[in-house]
Amino acid sequence: MNQIVRPTSQGDVIDILLADLAIRVQLSPSNYSLAVYRANVLSDWVDRPASPLHGRVVLTYAQGSMAYNATIARKLRTDEFDIDIIAQIIVRPGMTAKQVLDELYEAVRGELGSRYYKMVERRNRCVTIHYADGMHLDITPAVLADGRSPRTSFIFNHKPEDKSDLTGYALWANPYGFAEWFKVRTPSSDAFARAYMGRVQKWAATLEARADMEAVPEQKPPHEKSMAVIALQLLKRNRNVRFDGRSGRRPPSVMLSKFAAEVAVQTGSLFDQFRRLAQHVHDTIKLAHDRGRLVSVTNPTCAEDVFTDRWPASLNDQAIYIADLKHLLAKLYELHRPDCGLPEMQDILSDLFGETPTLEVVKAYAERLGNVIDTGNAYQERSSGRIDVVRSGLAAPAIAGASSTTSFAAPSHKFFGTEPPA
Repeated sequence: MNQIVRPTSQGDVIDILLADLAIRVQLSPSNYSLAVYRANVLSDWVDRPASPLHGRVVLTYAQGSMAYNATIARKLRTDEFDIDIIAQIIVRPGMTAKQVLDELYEAVRGELGSRYYKMVERRNRCVTIHYADGMHLDITPAVLADGRSPRTSFIFNHKPEDKSDLTGYALWANPYGFAEWFKVRTPSSDAFARAYMGRVQKWAATLEARADMEAVPEQKPPHEKSMAVIALQLLKRNRNVRFDGRSGRRPPSVMLSKFAAEVAVQTGSLFDQFRRLAQHVHDTIKLAHDRGRLVSVTNPTCAEDVFTDRWPASLNDQAIYIADLKHLLAKLYELHRPDCGLPEMQDILSDLFGETPTLEVVKAYAERLGNVIDTGNAYQERSSGRIDVVRSGLAAPAIAGASSTTSFAAPSHKFFGTEPPA
């Protein structure tokens, strides 16, 4: 069961900035609708009459981050998103893993000149479609396992570049079961979900429609999410920042998702939730490392489904990410200091989450702050001169941290090196 945690004192400004950062690195409502539309089109395509899989596609469904709305941009400087779906299929008797993946590749690619012919890539466990706007859609073939919990399946692994491997192999998996397990353990409070959705909608309204956006049916994206999911997105973003330019695999998102569900709490502070998650991941991996072992994380709905089967490959892999997490926790300590001002917050958040979204978020916050001061709508405490962020209209109570203090010290004269508006 999820705990009710009394949050420690924290600056509400931090929660506002963290929430707005998460909004800017996740799928926008329009991109979510586009992802759903593309997944549906692909599902119909692989089962078309001319497809080698015609009549053998039983079901397609979202897996991974898309299944529980925790998708974020995969790159730091471009809006590239990975969307993952499962294609539950019927295989012909005696087919090898290689043959299953090759057949799915042919089903997606189609004939010369067809819609996906030049966009498709055969990978180790899936087939990937690369769209011109940076979205990637991975479709993974799966075969239902008899006599197991709902949708427990076999998926397949084979390296297409390995000419010596003529068969590949099958692995147990239950992404559907894990997604349902995750959602049960990360419920959202209604107040926070509504407040967060409101911020998403306001941000989305400022975005210009892409010139090459496909026409999509109206969708209702599930952006009413819990603090645990947003904390997970922030941790994934920090991982991507730290691994930008590094070779080798990153710590898997599904492993981080399992950790997020283990420490999901109902708290008034997004900062507190994020720090709890970072500490839990650090402590769990470091415990294995200190014992000279590689961390092992499995699917709670399918013990044979090992989330860490490809990372870490060595103790050195673990040591690198443990150092990253230690750095993150140290920066969060600095961020939470009572005397940490907005310029210093900007430096810390840029280091943790990247400069581009941080500058956008902090600039927008500073402009809102300047506006409430200029228009006389800033509510200040008489004794301290601190600004009440909720009464000043800078954030809803659920975003600002309903159980925390809802005020911060007003800057004396500078906004990022310039005078506040006259």
